Amino acid sequence: MSEGDMTVGNYQLKNCVASGSTTQIWECSQAGSPMQLAMKLMLEDARKIPAEKNVLKHEYKVGNSLDHPSFLRFHEMEINRDHAFFVMDFFRSPSLKTHITSNLTAVQSCFPKLSEALATAYEYMHESGWLHRDIKPDNILVNKAGEARVIDFNLASRVKGSLGMMLAGKQTIQGTRTYIAPETILKKPATRQTDIYSLGVTFFEVLTGQPPFAGDTPNALLKKHLGEDVVAPSIYNPNVTKDLDKIIFRMLEKNPKKRFESMQEIASALRQVKCFEEDPVAKKERLLREEKERQAQSEDSRLDSRADADRTSRGIKAPVAPKKVVRRSIGLDREEAAQKAKDAKKQQQQGGVPQQHPGMMPGMMPGMPMPQQPMPPMGYPGMPMQPGMGYPGMPMPQQPMMPGQPMPYQQPPPGYQQPPHQQPPMPPQQPMPGQQPPAPQQPGPQNPPHNQQPPQTQPQQPAPAAQPTAPQPAPPPAQQAPPQPAAPAQPAPAPQPPAEEPKEMTLEDMMDINIE
Repeated sequence: MSEGDMTVGNYQLKNCVASGSTTQIWECSQAGSPMQLAMKLMLEDARKIPAEKNVLKHEYKVGNSLDHPSFLRFHEMEINRDHAFFVMDFFRSPSLKTHITSNLTAVQSCFPKLSEALATAYEYMHESGWLHRDIKPDNILVNKAGEARVIDFNLASRVKGSLGMMLAGKQTIQGTRTYIAPETILKKPATRQTDIYSLGVTFFEVLTGQPPFAGDTPNALLKKHLGEDVVAPSIYNPNVTKDLDKIIFRMLEKNPKKRFESMQEIASALRQVKCFEEDPVAKKERLLREEKERQAQSEDSRLDSRADADRTSRGIKAPVAPKKVVRRSIGLDREEAAQKAKDAKKQQQQGGVPQQHPGMMPGMMPGMPMPQQPMPPMGYPGMPMQPGMGYPGMPMPQQPMMPGQPMPYQQPPPGYQQPPHQQPPMPPQQPMPGQQPPAPQQPGPQNPPHNQQPPQTQPQQPAPAAQPTAPQPAPPPAQQAPPQPAAPAQPAPAPQPPAEEPKEMTLEDMMDINIE
């Protein structure tokens, strides 16, 4: 080989197609020839071994003797001190093994055409007096149209007759373990049924994507070829018909006599059966289309109200709808409140009790301002008291006065008796949210400040029978209260006893106090 121009003999090498331990396959061309050629070139180290040269010569002899469309044509062989090679047609297609690995569905679709072509090609080879003895997917080239070419005749041998079979004796085990026949493992002479078994293993791999037997070690694999029954291809691929299973079973019989008698019989059997229930390519497209439709329906079910019916048809329980909160109408609440007010009014009228406005203290008339009452330092048990806190349910005092306006005098109700104890100090009153703080009141002779406690050292003097009320400044016209009815004459209060020590006030005491 010349490294400068990459030429061997009269051929120019273009690119290496495959490489082995002893040879390489190159795409080549010859000057002045339009043919696409391939060269099987021996490596330099193998060329020094005479046995390897003999193998190359034997393969060229077998290939050159076969003239069939399923075999490559051999053109020229040259062996000398510088190089050793032979030239054949170049079939620009990958092996069947590559198709099984990369595009199994496509090669399954053309299986009826491919299987019949291969059976016919090996039948022609047997009729020509040769056994292949190394049939496997790696030694078959297949293009996209399903056309096949058989290659590699290194182990090919002559077909022996009855006498030759008797004189042959034990043979050397040769072949690939995955596709080897049981009789070859037992070192018996090869027959036509030997090639039929290897072709059956190849068909099984095309139909299922895997060979029928596999082992962790070479010896374990050989034992399965000898004693383990093959599984039907339809178990791995349900699209395979039962009729095709029967053909594969017969090709893989352990006993060579139970197999087909010839490759021609296999080709005839393949023509009479249907290989697949549905075309593999059409089935794959249908499955992909159905998968897309299921995905689309799954997406629509999240947004479409018809998802509940779909789930029910498939036996899936529909999701529970959240419970609605029923809220009472505002108008209904107002009607109930009005009805309760009418019932209370009617009950008061029947009992002879004058109607009292809700929130007014006893003895007060409508229109009178609400007096301010001190909040007792009481609360719920265990709760700390805060300024401005009172009993639960106690109405809040009203603040009708304007800033700067003094507290109007409030007449005590008839029969009012001054309590014998002193009034406790009043805590500072906190204004309610949204209310203005009350204006400070001016002390007067009859209206002392409500937050001022009289001295306790001197006893209280009896009050006169009737004292005139200090004149109060008139309120502004806009804030003037409605006219009040004349208050009845009040009896003189009883003399006050000496001052006593203050004691804790009860709820009844607080309800009877009316601060002046």
